[in-house]
Amino acid sequence: MTFTIFYLWSKKIHRVLMFVISITTIIMGTTGILLKYSFVTTKFLPFIDLGAMRYVHNNVSPLFTILLVTMAVTGIYMYFYPILQKRATAKRQVN
Repeated sequence: MTFTIFYLWSKKIHRVLMFVISITTIIMGTTGILLKYSFVTTKFLPFIDLGAMRYVHNNVSPLFTILLVTMAVTGIYMYFYPILQKRATAKRQVN
């Protein structure tokens, strides 16, 4: 029973994190590209402050990492849930 409860919670958390990760990926990707190709940014987008881009990129990076690790853990649990469920069912049938 606890495997099922953890599975349902993992599924909900994983689903929410999927959307949050998508948003933070767009932010990280955009700021990363603007920082990498700063010569293009200064030529065609002079109103963008590269210092602010670096600040945003550096502050979103730890959040992105924590969310990605949490999403990976919930995904791994959802992957192994059927195996755990089979073992628990087989154990109950033997007893």
